[in-house]
Amino acid sequence: MPELPDLTVVAEELGRRVAGRRVLEASTPTPILVRATPDAVAALAGATVGTPSRRGKFLLLPFERDGSTERILAVNPMLAGRFWLTRPADRVRARTGLRLRLEGGEELRYVDREMLGKLYLVAPGELDAIPGWPEMGPDADDPDLTLEEFRRRIRRHPGELKPLLRNSRFVAGIGNAYSDEILWEARLAPFRKRSTLDDDEIARLYEAMRSVLAGATERLRDLVPPEIQTQHRECLKVHLRGGSACPRCGRELRQIGGREATTFCRTCQPPL
Repeated sequence: MPELPDLTVVAEELGRRVAGRRVLEASTPTPILVRATPDAVAALAGATVGTPSRRGKFLLLPFERDGSTERILAVNPMLAGRFWLTRPADRVRARTGLRLRLEGGEELRYVDREMLGKLYLVAPGELDAIPGWPEMGPDADDPDLTLEEFRRRIRRHPGELKPLLRNSRFVAGIGNAYSDEILWEARLAPFRKRSTLDDDEIARLYEAMRSVLAGATERLRDLVPPEIQTQHRECLKVHLRGGSACPRCGRELRQIGGREATTFCRTCQPPL
């Protein structure tokens, strides 16, 4: 699943490569993925792509006319949604939800092999109509999310640490992979209850969140472009590396669960 570092870098690369270009044609080969009518999507023709951005696990692609934003495409890729920059003559892949033919001879396509992603086409003032949007907490890399604000927010949320990090009402942008990385960096077990954390452990969790996400974003800036459709996980230290040696202590990493597996070190991340 694309998370904060992945989507940050994709938004940056799209900003370099498609911002300022006019849409010549827009269509929905697989309309079920787009929460808008085919006619509403087709009406993007003639608009100019604005500067992409990210909010939580959404990639935001604005469309402008006469210098003003007319529509925003808010994309939650979920498990397998990916953007592709291709030539118009390239084969249209199965489960392509969106095609934008751009001036300059390229197409921006959204492809989702699992058909789980959601694309919302809304007016600038309608983002709150997207399910879950109004309840989203601050982005995990938001400069305004200070340690004190993090302490205040974490007190509202009970339960285990891994689901807490993935809860967008607490902080937005963290999923299964980076929650494993953050908890390993913080030396906290994924099944610890938030109520068991002392002040030093909360600070450790906050610092690990910031450093892991910032470091991953920097690495992905080198790894991702120009193939924005490729998700890189080879730089992760523990996620999905069950059975390997812990990079810190050398003990075997444990992994439990299936598709949404959790990986951790029982030595570095003790239950208490």
